[in-house]
Formats: sequence, C-alpha cells, structure tokens
Amino acid sequence: MFVCTTAFAQHGVKGKIVDAGTGESLVGVNVTVKNESSVGTISDLDGNYSLVVSKTATLVFSYIGYISQEIPVGEKNMINVSLVEDSKTLSEVVVIGYGTMKKSDLTGSVVKADLNVMKDSPNTSIMQSLHGTVAGLQIGQTNSAGEDPSIGVRGQTTINGSTSPLIILDGIIYGGRISDINPSDIESIDILKDASSKAVYGAKAANGVLMITSKKGKRAQKPKISYSGSWAFSNPTVDYRPLNREEWMQKVRDIEYESAYTKESGYLVPNPDWDFSKSQLNVQQLDGIENGTDFNWWDEAMQTGHLFTNMVNINGGSEHVSYFLSGSWTNQRGVVKNDKYKRTTFRANIDVQATSWLKVGTNTFFSVLDYSGESPNMNALIRMPAVVTPKDADGEWITNPNGTLTMNPFLEYMVENSDKRHQINTTVYGLVSIPWIKGLTYRLNYNYTLDAKNLYNYSRYEASQQGEASKQHDNSSVWLLDNIVNYTNSFGKHAINATFVYGASRQAYDNTLAKGQQYTSTVTGYNDLGQAIIQTIRSSAYKESNLYQMLRTSYNYDSKYLLTATLRRDGFSGFAENHKFGLFPSVGLGWVLSREAFLSEAEFMDNLKLRASFGVTGNQTSRYSSLAKVELNAGSKYVFGDGASTSIGSTVMRMSNKDLKWETTAEYNVGIDFSFFKERLTGSIDFYRATTKNLLWDVIIPTMTGFSSVRSNVGKLQNTGLEIVLGGTPVKTKDFQWNVRLNFSTNKNKVVSLLGQDTDGDGKEDDLVASGLFIGESLGTIYDYEVEGIWQLADKENGTIMKGFYPGTYKIKDQNGDGEITAGEDRVILGHKEPAYMMGISNDFSYKGFELRFFINTIQGGKNGYRSKIAKPDYIGKSIGNAENLSWLTAYDYWSPRNPNAKFATAWLSPTVDTNRMQNRSFVRLQDVSLSYNFDQRWTKKLGVSNLRLFISGQNLLTFTGWDGWDPEAGIGFTTDSYPVMRTYAFGIDLTF
Repeated sequence: MFVCTTAFAQHGVKGKIVDAGTGESLVGVNVTVKNESSVGTISDLDGNYSLVVSKTATLVFSYIGYISQEIPVGEKNMINVSLVEDSKTLSEVVVIGYGTMKKSDLTGSVVKADLNVMKDSPNTSIMQSLHGTVAGLQIGQTNSAGEDPSIGVRGQTTINGSTSPLIILDGIIYGGRISDINPSDIESIDILKDASSKAVYGAKAANGVLMITSKKGKRAQKPKISYSGSWAFSNPTVDYRPLNREEWMQKVRDIEYESAYTKESGYLVPNPDWDFSKSQLNVQQLDGIENGTDFNWWDEAMQTGHLFTNMVNINGGSEHVSYFLSGSWTNQRGVVKNDKYKRTTFRANIDVQATSWLKVGTNTFFSVLDYSGESPNMNALIRMPAVVTPKDADGEWITNPNGTLTMNPFLEYMVENSDKRHQINTTVYGLVSIPWIKGLTYRLNYNYTLDAKNLYNYSRYEASQQGEASKQHDNSSVWLLDNIVNYTNSFGKHAINATFVYGASRQAYDNTLAKGQQYTSTVTGYNDLGQAIIQTIRSSAYKESNLYQMLRTSYNYDSKYLLTATLRRDGFSGFAENHKFGLFPSVGLGWVLSREAFLSEAEFMDNLKLRASFGVTGNQTSRYSSLAKVELNAGSKYVFGDGASTSIGSTVMRMSNKDLKWETTAEYNVGIDFSFFKERLTGSIDFYRATTKNLLWDVIIPTMTGFSSVRSNVGKLQNTGLEIVLGGTPVKTKDFQWNVRLNFSTNKNKVVSLLGQDTDGDGKEDDLVASGLFIGESLGTIYDYEVEGIWQLADKENGTIMKGFYPGTYKIKDQNGDGEITAGEDRVILGHKEPAYMMGISNDFSYKGFELRFFINTIQGGKNGYRSKIAKPDYIGKSIGNAENLSWLTAYDYWSPRNPNAKFATAWLSPTVDTNRMQNRSFVRLQDVSLSYNFDQRWTKKLGVSNLRLFISGQNLLTFTGWDGWDPEAGIGFTTDSYPVMRTYAFGIDLTF
C-alpha cells in the first residue's frame, strides 16, 4: 500500500530556463530536488528540462554565475524559470596559484583586475589596458608598434636581480611576452601582491605574481560565435619637431654670435659684415642655404599610425565536453614609418569529462608575429638640418647628405628585413577525483613552449657600401611538469583545504648567426650568404632547470577565523653547489569581524575583514653566475711545437663563488577589506614592508686577482608602501547608474646596508657612489651637480664667471665654496626618481543601452620625487662645419644672447664640468575615454544576433605636466633615438550570434 501511494503522488514537471536579462536559453542548468541529491537533471540545448518528482518536492535551479532559485512543485506541471546573473558571485572567486579561493576566505593581498575598465582602449597587450587601474601595479607607457610594456608590482625589491613579476598563464609559469596573447582570450587577471599569497611560487615571486586565466567553454551549451573588431589611428601626444630652415639658420647665428652680431650691441644687432659663408658650415649646408632648400626630414619619416584588430571566438559544448576556440589578427603601424607589427593567434581550450572521476583537457595557443621592416634611424634623422636633402637631383639616395660621418637616416629604411617570430604554448592535463576519499583530487599538468625567431637582413649600404647580409635563428624551449594533490573538506563549522605540488622545469636556448660582407650582386639579398667575400658565423646555447615542492594549508572556522600557511622549496641550477635550494615559508591570518555577534546588528555593514600575513620569497641569479667562465680569447695565443702555427687560447673571464645563494625578501602585510550599504561602498587598505637581504651584486675586487668583480650576496634593502582602493555606486536607478573607483598607492625603498665597509673611519658604512647607491636613500637617488642658473655675458665681462665655464653654460653651485667644481666635493643628492604617489580614478555611467567610461591617471613626485634629467642635445662644438650639428627640437629653449633667460644651456660649448637640468615628471592624464551603445535584444534578435554593441574611444587625450620632452611617464626628454608616445582614437563593434 505504501509503495502504491508513493507512486501515485509523483507526476511529471517540465519547463524552460532562460537568462532573466537577455531571455536567452540557458544550457546545462542543474535542476535538482532539495535534500534529494540523487534526483535531478540538466537543461538541454534549448533550455528545456523535464523531471518526475513528488508534488511535495522543491526544485532547486542552480547555474554558475547565476542566483539559485527554489520553487515548490505542488500541483504545477509547467515551471518556467528566469535566472538572474549574480555578478557578486563571479567576482568572489580569485585565482591564487594551483587553485582558486573565495575572496572572502583570503588572508593575503590579492586583487582581481577589472578588465571592463578599459576594454575599449586600442591596445595590443592586455597589460596596457590595466595601466593605472590597479593599486600597486605599475604598467609603463609604450611608444612603438608591438612593444611590451614594463610591469612592476609594489616597487623595487632588488638591485641586480630580476624586477619583473612572475606570469602564470592557466596555472603554468609563462616566460613569453604577454603581448603575444590575444587580449580577448583572457577571462581574468588576479594579482598576488603580498608574501602570503605569492609564496606558493617562492623563488620567482619576490616581484609579485600575475595570474592570467583564459576563457573556457560551457558544457551543454549550444555554440556561441562572437566577433570583435576595431580600427584606431594615432599621432604623437605632443607637436615637437626639428627646427625648420629659418629656425635652423637662426640657431647657426646664435652659435656664431660673437661674429654674427656686434659686440657693442651686446650681440643683439646683426653684423652687416657677416654672412653664412664666414661661418663654420660645410659645402653641403652652404649650398642648401643658397638654394633655398627647406626639407622636412621629420614629415618624411612620420606617418599617421593605425591599429586594426579582428577577433573571433566560438564556445560551447555537449554534456561531457566544453570548448573555447578563437582566432585573431592584429595589424599595427606606428607613427614612425616602417614601425610595424602584425600578430595572428589561434587558441583551443578543450575540457572533456571522460568519466565521473576523470577529466582531461588542453589549453593551447599559437601566435605568429611579424616585425619585418626597419624604420629610419632617428638618431641620424635628428642630426639632419632642413637645408640638406636625402636624395640628389637624379633621385638617388645620398650616403652622407650633411657632409659628416652621419649616414642618411633613410638608408636603414631601405634595407631588406624579415623579422618573424612563432610561439606555440600547449598545456595538457588530467584531473582525477579519488572516488574513495571525498574531496581528494590529483592533477597532472604538462606544458611545452617553443619560441622561434628568424631575423634576416640585407643592406647594400653597409660594409662601406659593399653590402652586408645576415641570418639569425633563435630557438627557446621550455617544458614543465606539475603534480598537484588537493584535499578539500568541511566538518561542521570547520573547513580545510590542502594543496601539495611537486614539479620541475627546464629551459633550453640556442642561437646561430651567419653574416656575409662585400657582395658583387644585390639580387639574392640575404638568401645567398655564400656570395659574400667575407663570411662569419657564430652560435651560442644554454640550459637551465628548476625543481620545486610546495605545501599550502588553509583552515576556516565558521567563515570567521582564517589561516593560510605555505612552505615552498625551490632549486635552481644557477646557484652554487651548496646553495642550490632555498626554503620560502609564509603564514596569513584573517578575521571576519562582520560575522561576530557584536556587529550583527550593524545593518549597513556587509563585510568587514582584517588580514595580516608574513612570508619569504626569492629572486634567483642568472644562469652560470656562480661558476668561473672560460672564453676563447684572440689575445691569448699559444704555439704547440717548433714551427707550429699560432693557436687561439682560452682565458678565465670570471671568478667563481661557491657560496652564492638565493636573494630573499621577507615581507609583512596588514590589510582591511570592507563593504557597506549593500555593496554601494567597497574598498580595501593595505600596508606592507618588505626587506630583501643577500642582494645579488657584482662586488668590485682588486684587479691584482685577475678579475674586476665577482657575483656575491651583500647588503639589505627595505621597501615600504600603502595601497588604498575605494569603489562606490553614488547613483543607482532603474535606467541610470554611476560607478566610481579610486586606487591610490605609495611606495618607498631604502638601502639599509651594502658591503658593510667603513674605510674612512667615521663610524658609518660606506656608500657606493660610483654605482649611485647610498645608505638610507632609495635606489633611484639622483646624485649630481646642482644647477643654479646659466652663466651670462655680464659674468664674463665683470670677471665673475668661474674658470672653465662660458656664457651660456650651466652655472653649477659650488657646495664647499672653494672656487672650483669637483666631483668629490660638489655633487649632492638632488632628489629621487621614484614618485611620491600614484592614483587612478575611473567613472562608469550607464543609461539604458549607453555606457560612458573615462579614466584619469596621475603620478606625482612631491617636492623632490619623480625627477629625471632633461639631457640637452649632444655637444656639437663651436666648429659646426666639422661636427654633427644637431637639428634640435622646437621644444628645446636654448640660451643665446637674445634669449638669456632660457631653460637650457647651449650645446656648442663644453665647460670643464658639465651637467643636465633636473625636472619633475609629475602629470595628470586623461588616459582613456569610451562611449558605447548596446542595442536592444528585442531588435537584434530579428537580425539573428543575440548581442550588438558599438563603441568609440580615445587614449592619452590630454596630459597636464611641466615636463619638457616627449612624455613624462615614459621619461623621454630630448633623446635623439626615442619615439613619441601616441594619442589614439578608435571605433569598434562587438557581435554575438
């Protein structure tokens, strides 16, 4: 009777599950009966499901990234469900190294980058899109096509070691360029900043860790095809240019002012008896002046830059398989002609649930890069005055148009050049869920990376215009194997997660260069080096390996009290035999105050957590640096036997150090995370201090040993900083929302000790002045002469000008008042290169389908920080006919009798002691602005499109600064070989089918 009654109470339920926002069918939604885990199903490709259950049952609809719903069955036979996306859930999970963790359970300083902040910015690298948006993450400016930006995390913790953060791509250490990765393939980037979080990577983690995760497909989802395309054009952010004809001729008069102007007028009235033929100009320059030549070398070398990108991806899956396939093509052209970059990428991320306990998959991508083409030589171009031209009357290139040793800058532009690079990066894995132990898994990762570079070059103007060709092949390969055991379980209010890793990696590199000079035929170019009269070849190779083990344990009691402890052991082949391995421990504690009873009535408080951590990370030396180095030396020759020919011998070039060991950084971090008013106000504050000891340094030793230096461990360096992140939603209505986010960071480093020597007996440790290192000062200390003006004509006339100086040269302050300028007595600390603080502010406005974003970035140096030298043009000598005669930029405000209050000194007079003026690089920049429109899906579905979005954007639109030069952030002043930073405008489209 009981069985019959039960059967009678059950009936069928069916329905359709869709996204509440888009109305699109959701595939693979879990439909289960509450408290009955054995009963359930998943939605099919159209979002439909059906199930036979009891009328008293409650159905639970759950899907990753959506808020779960519970619906009682009762008498209903049809239950349709609209699931609401849970953005909070998506942002709570962060990648922490060999696994993931809820943000609420973290004890360390880990931040998930907001990839939406500048997603419409025209960048070739995802890191450029994060520029200034993450506290403690420093991303440098770029000014050439395909360039990888510099990356730093929390300042500098080393003097001679690597300063780059460790890159982890899909759980695997990645040694390639981030710019080689298609930005649209990236799902998330998490930055591990403190020792507690980054200690899992021990040896290479002293400079922070970037966890990059690529996109994955979804099981039981019908295929989705997405396309994103954009076009951008760019020009320099500033309008500096070399002097034109009239400006250059005026510069010549200023150089020759003692004869070009009358002395009686104070060299202000032109001398009627002087003309350019009486100057030091050479024949080419004089002819150009007489012929009225006014050639614009700058315009000839420059162009409007562009960036064109196309990205397509397909993702989906069946019940047991998920896939994400993508391809992209990028074509970038810089503002300097022939500064080109092309990138083609392919990716396949595939996961297969082979059995209930085994999952296998692969993450593989392939990139093809093309940097072919040589740009005009900027160093030579800036030296060409407007009165000479690059071609003669017959249209042939002139080798030395300025009549000097400087070659025509466009000869490099005319070479045959092929620079192509390929990278394949593949990871295969297997994940086993141990059936008889709940929560225990084993994962095996194998990664292989191959980088190949082929650089071919031919120029008929090299080798004294007899032609030179070369072919260079570089190959770098890395294999890595990780064994990862993880155990996760909970017991009442107790939760534990333990991870053990045992792994190894090896890197190999080889290089071959073949070169030929003096060709009788230019037909074959670099394709037949055998035609060269002079042929040379050289090659090199190396190998290095790492071995590592790691154990991490996380404990959680009632989601209130958190503990994470890690121990990593690293070995590297480059260290001495007795110090190849290093231990790197860490511990982190967390206390979630908002879950305590005494704060339970604070309804405005969503979350309040305190964190504290301490740990040790490492920085490894370069390969072979602990070993003696022996090289073939043409200067060491031997004769073996009477009458034998001379043989080249070998020389010991470097001293070994059997005690060379790991550079280690010990760091503590205290922080607080908070969220108030239903997440209308969120933020975090972190304070940290890191101390690095056993610094890797080439110590100078007496030359009587036969060597000049030896790689050693010395000194101590301290790094301190504060980071503040605030986010808020000031306005939120049905149709309009305003989100604002601010990040602020400050960092200071200090040299605590160096060699420990006190040679002058003053009780203080010696500074390393020649290396620019000072006890108690930062690594970026600027030690130089102090400029207090420019010597004037009146100083020469009244005899007050210091010996060895001339009118128009910098007036250097005599610090000790002895009447002369000396390096030992008159140089002082003028400031520091490091900034006082960095700050970024982003604002997002959304109204119905419109979204407006703008981001302001600023770096401030304070009184004496963020300073750099503004180098004047190279000394050209007063006898300009025999010198290079630089054609200076219009921005260079140089001294002359008619311009006595100039910013900068002359460049034609060389005083006994010379220096450069210092400037503050502080700036405020409107870095990114974008406006987009998402079309209503009720309209796009009629076109067979599930999503359609158009956008326009601008980058580096406005910069407010007192810096003279190309760009304050890049530190580029008037250097002759640099490219300007670009201002860019873009528009694009996003489509999903």
